[in-house]
Amino acid sequence: MEEEASKLHIVMLPWLAMGHLLPFFELSKRLALKGFEISFFSTPSNIHRLPSIPQSITPYINFISCSINNITSTIENTVDLRSEAARPLLIQAYATFENHLTAFLSDASRPKPDWIIYDFAAASWAPALASRFKVNSAFFCLFNAAAVAFFIHAKDYDSPEKLSTVPDSIPFPTAVAFRPFEARHVYSMLSQKSNQTEPKTQSIQFTLIRTCKEFESKWVDLLGDIYAPVGLLPPSFDKEEESETWTRICDWLDLQKESSVIYVAFGSEAILTTEQIDEIAIGLEKSGLPFFWVLRVGSPPKGFEERTAGRGLVWMGWAPQARLLVHRAVGGFLTHGGWNSVVEGLVVGAPMVVLPMVFEQGLNARHLVESGYAVEVARNDEDGSFSGEEIARKLRMVMVEEEGEELRKKARKGKEVFGSEKLQEEYLDELVKKLWEKRKVVAEPV
Repeated sequence: MEEEASKLHIVMLPWLAMGHLLPFFELSKRLALKGFEISFFSTPSNIHRLPSIPQSITPYINFISCSINNITSTIENTVDLRSEAARPLLIQAYATFENHLTAFLSDASRPKPDWIIYDFAAASWAPALASRFKVNSAFFCLFNAAAVAFFIHAKDYDSPEKLSTVPDSIPFPTAVAFRPFEARHVYSMLSQKSNQTEPKTQSIQFTLIRTCKEFESKWVDLLGDIYAPVGLLPPSFDKEEESETWTRICDWLDLQKESSVIYVAFGSEAILTTEQIDEIAIGLEKSGLPFFWVLRVGSPPKGFEERTAGRGLVWMGWAPQARLLVHRAVGGFLTHGGWNSVVEGLVVGAPMVVLPMVFEQGLNARHLVESGYAVEVARNDEDGSFSGEEIARKLRMVMVEEEGEELRKKARKGKEVFGSEKLQEEYLDELVKKLWEKRKVVAEPV
């Protein structure tokens, strides 16, 4: 390690969702391996949820536990949400992180950090706070370049219809746009946000983005120099680490044939309706394939588990997705298309069936299909409904039928690139260089 690098101190401010905590944590571990000191802010239960840290970097990562018990003692992560009605509580809880960071930066007994790397939920206060204390700040974007570029080029949208067409300013042919039912939801969400009065923010000077040119070079180029790709950050974990949860899961997976199981999960953000759960269950049952279904909220239809006993397992609650996907028995992935999940699929070479649910996931689905790494479940353009029969057809195509062989080959070939530690190190080395170069210029206090 370079002596100089060992003196660089970075504060990490991830949002309270596993799809955000894990990539921030992965970046933290990789920078710690290069001698960086990391102060990782999160709540007590989220810190407990994170994988263990290799002993060699334990001295470099300091967890800053941010208690939010004065607001809610039960909701500290999107996986804790049982309904969308509770989401404002989580947002309110995260807002208290501004006070925790202020106290941290005001503590004269602590060395001042060189950088604050923050998530979207801290964008309204973290840059200004960093400037006030004369600390550099950077936004860590956890969307891919195609999704970011779409929103940048569709910035003048004034109706949902504008979001369901490819912006004219995108200079190459693409199908990356929202379906009508998705566009209405996203337009409503963005309109509500734009109508809110937010605190004064600084313009973003430096943005890290979790992607690589090897996956989407034309989209990365379209974003310009303000965006610095940090690679896909393939998840790493201690293969020797055992837990009761993993042991139980592994016991079942070990009994299955190689590449025979379809892993099914829809992330920590979306809460499926009863109708959606029922259709997914129909699809899994009709496919005839072995499956491992992670169901966070709700329950499968009555009799489903009995009828599929022996070839399928429904797992209630959270599961260690990265470890599951790398297991030899898993041969495909039915996913919502959240970017963190997509990355975890790409780096292990899992062919994907995408059923997008919320946010930018529809853009990710079209992007993956266009790139040749997935097929998408067809849905009604107006109401978003889908059928179990369609799910079964796409699952069989991706897993066992000749029609899906090219997709399976491309996914396996992609693993060699996207799972490459050599490639990831090249991106990290470039990031380290930029962090040192840019740290010398600190914004004036606001």
